[in-house]
Order: sequence, then structure tokens, then C-alpha cells
Amino acid sequence: MWQAGTETKQWKFDHVMKKIQERNIYAYIYLMKLDPEKWTLLHDGGHRHGIMTTNISEALNSVLKKARVLPLKALVELIFNKLVKYFHQRREEAENCVHPFSTQNFDKFLQIERKSREHKVTTYNPTSNNVCTLRLNNKSCSCGKWQTYTLPCSHVLAVCRENGSRKDTYVPEIYSRQTYRRTYQVNFHPVLSKNFWRDVPFNLTFYPPNMKRERGRK
Repeated sequence: MWQAGTETKQWKFDHVMKKIQERNIYAYIYLMKLDPEKWTLLHDGGHRHGIMTTNISEALNSVLKKARVLPLKALVELIFNKLVKYFHQRREEAENCVHPFSTQNFDKFLQIERKSREHKVTTYNPTSNNVCTLRLNNKSCSCGKWQTYTLPCSHVLAVCRENGSRKDTYVPEIYSRQTYRRTYQVNFHPVLSKNFWRDVPFNLTFYPPNMKRERGRK
């Protein structure tokens, strides 16, 4: 299922689905009933930018692992202070970025560029079994990777090198250095002491639960 979900070519997707059908017909029927836009890169219209996992929830769990036993006020303060710290670090990275794109995306771009040097651009090649059709005006490639990941695939960079076009013109603005900087330009304001809080028209009652540690856990 993972292999089918991450394929970017229709014929490869069909090939994997056929293997699933041969191995387990019930699994095949189950997957065919699902909306392919919800679980396949091939049919998601490029909205996921290649992201197929929910790692953001795991990242939050990792960051807040030591804070779970804190009282509510201390927990909120910890989250706020960590957020301010992370934004400050990212803001400095963005301001010091000298590449046309963010550092992570620029590294991906260089990997794709190195791969593009293995391609040969021709008007038509009837002898090859691995032909990719590229349409620059439509920003699409038959390999499917350009539409899926929104970064230009290696075939785009090969054509740009062949005809002398600028490669960065086909990179979306969301990956630009300017967008990277704007993302972390948010201003944070320190939380004032309780003396400055406004009165509210309601009362809060708190009943502390009986907290117990589970066996075997630290």
C-alpha cells in the first residue's frame, strides 16, 4: 500500500495495485473503495508536496515529552517559550540564508540537479524505454514528480541546461528565500504578570485529579 501511495506514474501505480490484487483480493477491494486523492500522491493534485506521513504529531510529542506532568500554567508557559525560541532560531537562519531558496530546499534542488546531468535531451527518441515527456508551459512531466512535489524534476533541469533557461524560474515562490523569511517575521509579546490581567465575567473551579504513574514507565 505504501509503494502504491507514493508512486508518481500511473503505470507503476497500476502495476503495484495488480500485485496487491494477486496477493490479497480483500485488501485490493478495500483500497479501491477509498478515495485515491486521500492516500495517493498520484491523485492528490500536488497538494501534499510529497508529504505522506503525520510526523508533525510525533514531533510535537517529542518536544513536549518532558512537559506532560507539569501543571497547566507551567505547560502553557513552556510551550510559549519554546515557540519563541524556535521562531528566533529560524528567523536568524532565514536572515543569514544566501541561497535563492531555503537551505533544506536548496539541498534538494542540488540533488535533483546532479541527477539531471544523467539525462539526455532529444526531440524524439524512439529506441528508449524510459522516455519522459516534458511540457514547460503547463509545468508538467510524465514522470509525475514535478506535479507531485512542485519542485522541478531532474528532466526540467536537463531541458533548462539544454536551452539555456533559468532553472529557478520554475521553482514555486513558497520555496523562495523571501517566503522563508516572511514565515518567521511574526512578533511575540511577553505574557504580563497577573496584576495586569483583566477581570472576566466567570469563575473557574479546578479539581486536581489523582495522578498516578503507570508501572514500568519512567
